[in-house]
Amino acid sequence: MDAFIRFTNQTQGRDRLFRATQYTCMLLRYLLEPKADNEKVVMKLKKLESSVSTGRKYRIYVYL
Repeated sequence: MDAFIRFTNQTQGRDRLFRATQYTCMLLRYLLEPKADNEKVVMKLKKLESSVSTGRKYRIYVYL
């Protein structure tokens, strides 16, 4: 647990975590979109992906 905390306290570590979350959402959305019964889940994944993407962009500008 200490290693995870140290990792996320670093700017690069946080960016990697955000990027992994963003790409996971993209992958899940890609896999679930063809199925009509998963519309709500797909919309939630789109929103989460968008939020994470915005958060990553904001963090980059803050640290520059």
